[in-house]
Amino acid sequence: MEKKNSAFDKIVTVILLAICLFLVFLIARHYLGNKTSNVQTVNQQNQAANSNVVNVSTTEIGTSTFIKTTILGADLENSMDTVNLYSSELEGKITALYLAVGQEIKAGDVIAVVDPSSAGSVYKPTEVKSPIGGTIYSVSSYVGQQVSTSTVLATIGSAGDLEVVANMSERFLSSLSIGMKATFTTSAWPDDPINATVKAISPSVDSSNRTFKVTLGIDAKDSRLKEGMYVKLKLEVEHIENAIVVPTKAIDTYLGENVVYIVENEQAKRVNVTLGSFNDTDTVVTSGLKEGDLLIIAGSVTDQSPVSIVKE
Repeated sequence: MEKKNSAFDKIVTVILLAICLFLVFLIARHYLGNKTSNVQTVNQQNQAANSNVVNVSTTEIGTSTFIKTTILGADLENSMDTVNLYSSELEGKITALYLAVGQEIKAGDVIAVVDPSSAGSVYKPTEVKSPIGGTIYSVSSYVGQQVSTSTVLATIGSAGDLEVVANMSERFLSSLSIGMKATFTTSAWPDDPINATVKAISPSVDSSNRTFKVTLGIDAKDSRLKEGMYVKLKLEVEHIENAIVVPTKAIDTYLGENVVYIVENEQAKRVNVTLGSFNDTDTVVTSGLKEGDLLIIAGSVTDQSPVSIVKE
């Protein structure tokens, strides 16, 4: 009987030990599972936080010179210094005129004949000679005209240096000034720009096409250039010193306002800006930015987006 009880006790002991081991296993698995779950949650949170960080490219705001240009067609012409040719020291009627526009004359050439005779007097023709040589620019007189000593017979000009002559829209009148710089190219040498400077601006506007004439001097003589050439003129129409200039691509709009984004405390900050002049690539900012700001020029951000600056 004692043997049976001893065997029974052993079986019970084994069963109880197995139950205890099973309970320990369950408890350990639960604890380890919670710990793993917590680690996974933290990792997921870190990954989520990292996934919200936007890589951006920036440029530091400073001041620079802003230049705006326009491109238009122009012609090369000879500059012309003109002088008036007067009739003579006598009054009378022109009986002959030897002048035509474009005619080349020399000093001493006879340009007209004037009859100073009065009624009842003998015909007494007097030759009028040119005191200088050059090209006849315009003719102001005609045969049969009564002239005095102050009558202008013609205007004579002497060809000077080549110059660039262009007609510009009147909208540029407010921004163009003497001394502004330009370059031009010819069809024969399209990749070789030549420097020029604005030297004259027409005081009037052509009412038929709303343009005015601008004349530019060529900075250095070039034997390749010929009168009558058509050139492509790149003219500086606006020049601003010490301007805050930003790439136009960095400008956005928010609620109808112009904005840019800067980096502040590792976050994107939206800043309202006032814009000025612009050209093909850049825009002047007149308020809203200051020197030293880090402007975001690449990267899709919103206000307070966490950012990481990518070094280029």
